[in-house]
Amino acid sequence: MIREFQPADFSWLQQWVTDPKALFTFAGPSWSFPLTMEQIIDHQQKFPYKQLYVGVDETDAPFAIGETIINEDHAPRLGRLLVADPGKRGMGLGEKFIRELMDKMIQFHGATEICLFVLEENLIAIRTYKKIGFRFSEEKIPDMVFENKSYPVF
Repeated sequence: MIREFQPADFSWLQQWVTDPKALFTFAGPSWSFPLTMEQIIDHQQKFPYKQLYVGVDETDAPFAIGETIINEDHAPRLGRLLVADPGKRGMGLGEKFIRELMDKMIQFHGATEICLFVLEENLIAIRTYKKIGFRFSEEKIPDMVFENKSYPVF
């Protein structure tokens, strides 16, 4: 099940994103480490067409976060996808979470095609996205830069 991100969710998100590279892999270069609630609030105010969602298990415990993006280049798009609870990885929950985000995009925005970006080195995420049916575009996406190193993006 998914629900909208709430300020009370920040404490577990902060526990999951424990270093600058993990934050970059999950959120790209627009947030800085250490992640603060102010960054998330500023992001949501600046981009009201981006909505953060939380994946929760049958006990309502959060295990993932993701963002739906509309009204932007390469949109509708999913972003900031993270299955962060290590105990919940490898159980198919990430795939289910992404499918539920896609359903939201279809239901509320009439999406017929949904994009996402992923770092070329994020092989686990790529495997999940391919399993769901995502394909790589022929379009060249600009690399993202972290600590003066360039990272190719699909």
